[in-house]
Amino acid sequence: MPGPAFCRGERVSLHTWEEEDAEFFQKNRNEQAIRRPLTDVSPRNREQVDEQFEERFYDDDGMVFLVCTGDDAAMRTGDTEELTRVGEVAIPWVNQPHGVGMLMYWATPEHQGQGYIPEATGLLLDHAFGERRLHKVWAMVVEPNEPSQNVLETLGFEQEGRYRKETFYEGEYVDSYRYAILAEEWLEQHD
Repeated sequence: MPGPAFCRGERVSLHTWEEEDAEFFQKNRNEQAIRRPLTDVSPRNREQVDEQFEERFYDDDGMVFLVCTGDDAAMRTGDTEELTRVGEVAIPWVNQPHGVGMLMYWATPEHQGQGYIPEATGLLLDHAFGERRLHKVWAMVVEPNEPSQNVLETLGFEQEGRYRKETFYEGEYVDSYRYAILAEEWLEQHD
């Protein structure tokens, strides 16, 4: 069962990860449709997932959230037993002296393309820029991952660079793109 809602949008809410969510994380991060676009080639057993929870989810600098959705009543009341886990949004690493964080996100295969990740990422960016006072958030995307590029562009991220043949993806080296958005750009769009 997800932890309490940290923030709520219209169709999604961001929750703290809890120990009961480790199985959901392990199952989905080992899922090819999720790990391949993230360029994650390492399988994770339960012990490794538990270690990752300790290191990553309890780091004071990072912002790592479980994305959930549900019917109107569950979303309004925050009844975690009636919510459905759909993925993750995170800024797991922050370069504190410069206020720059790296964004990552994923959705379960059955929830991809339904608009949950753009909304959840927007909530995360509101928090990162509005409350945590980050200056810039960036993300890396492999060239074949057009849906992820579309998410970033829809949110106002700009492509900052292209890393030629940077990533081995589905049997070949492909380009990777770095996207970023500045706090002032985000806050100006969402005032």
